[in-house]
This record gives sequence, structure tokens and C-alpha cells, in this order.
Amino acid sequence: MTSVLRHVAALVTGVAVALAGMLVHRETWKGLPFGLMLALLTTFAVAWAFRVSSRPRLTTSYALGWLVVFGIVVSGRPEGDFLLASDPRGYAMMVSSVVLVVVGLTALAARPDIRPAPPTTRPPVAPKVREKM
Repeated sequence: MTSVLRHVAALVTGVAVALAGMLVHRETWKGLPFGLMLALLTTFAVAWAFRVSSRPRLTTSYALGWLVVFGIVVSGRPEGDFLLASDPRGYAMMVSSVVLVVVGLTALAARPDIRPAPPTTRPPVAPKVREKM
């Protein structure tokens, strides 16, 4: 797969994860903000997976896709309401977007995982023994 296609796939992954996260972040289960935990866990698990891969710069494309959806959600609807409310869950999603920006920007400076070559083994060298005269 070419580099451009990889970045497009990471961008689409970011859009999909953000859409799913924005839709479920308000869900609760037995009083716990299960949707928010799931949204944040998924967002950062995918970012971490891209970051530790052999192509860490894909994290930037993923973050860009996520942030595009976030920007659309925050901009509001024509009716005047928002999908992201001004409550702790909404603020948690906003803070996660700032953290994701930082992760995406630091991924630009990352180098691919370059592992050193295994050490070569040399045959043991016998110690030199002085001869007595």
C-alpha cells in the first residue's frame, strides 16, 4: 500500500472513531458514564496503536480526521443546538481533542522504529602467553 493510501486510511479511521465517540459519549450504564469512557478509550487506543507502529506519522492523519469531525460537531446546527453539551462529559471530549492535537503534532517529529542490527559474534580470542626464555 502506498504512503498516501495509508494516510487516507488513517484519516478515515479518525473520522469513524470520532463519529462513534461523539454519538455514544452521553450514554450511561448504572450511573457510570460508560459511553464517555468507551469514546475516550477508543480514541486514545487507536492513536497509541498508530504511534507505536512502524509508521508513527500516521497518528497525525488519524488526529486530523478526528479533529475535523470534532470541529463540525462543535460548530453547532442550524437550529442552534449542539451535539456536545456544556457539561463535564462535553468538556472531557473537548480536553481530549486538545490532547489529541498534541499527540498528532508530536508524531510529526517521530522517526520510524529503526532497530539496530544484531551484534555480530566473533570467535573468542585466546590470550597471548609470553614464552619464558
